[in-house]
Amino acid sequence: MIKLAVITHDEKYLQHLINRLNREKDINILSTIIIKDLESEAKQVLAFMKQMIEQRPDIFLLEQAILRDVASLDLGRILDYKDKMPTMKTIIFGIRFNEENVIAMLQGGVQGFFRIELGDEQLIKCIRVVARGEIWLEAEVTTRVFEEVFKEFSKRRDLLKSLTHLTSAKMDILSTREMEIMELISHSMTNEEIADKLFISSKTVKTHLRNIFVKAGIRNRVEAALVYTRHALISH
Repeated sequence: MIKLAVITHDEKYLQHLINRLNREKDINILSTIIIKDLESEAKQVLAFMKQMIEQRPDIFLLEQAILRDVASLDLGRILDYKDKMPTMKTIIFGIRFNEENVIAMLQGGVQGFFRIELGDEQLIKCIRVVARGEIWLEAEVTTRVFEEVFKEFSKRRDLLKSLTHLTSAKMDILSTREMEIMELISHSMTNEEIADKLFISSKTVKTHLRNIFVKAGIRNRVEAALVYTRHALISH
């Protein structure tokens, strides 16, 4: 029996998931939690994590947006909880996955990356594959990840080291356009998607990114997403 724990912000999707997975004899949902606002519900999240340590689920199904929000505020605590549950495997589900984010999460011990639009049957396959100790990645994402690994791996070894050098104060020196791009990066958009969204060229996006990295002391897109999300959570 595969024991599952789920964190999401989408109550309707969670109920759909429970109804569908309850039809699978080899999958049992141990516990779930819906998080609408991370800051106001931080105590509930911590209580849920402690509950998981006691229940020992086989798989932790975590929404990407929530992981991003938590990591932007306290990445160290996530890694500490992960260390306390060494046998638990993690699947991140969301709308899209940027290869740099995937690499960072793989380094952090995530085994599965699932896009919701692929549907329930693919999710069930994903759960079973990850439960067997294998990695689940779509072919397209796998290709992009390996391309990035071959190009940049030596420069990315420190992606999950302390992020204490990232402060939301650095956002004050960025322009309005640069802030727009930071927001879109936080949603895992590619340069091409950002260009289409803002009606600019991919080359212009790359120029803005170089300026952002230099001005704010950011090393890569993962850090850009985290520092923007931290800024958005603290300032709202």
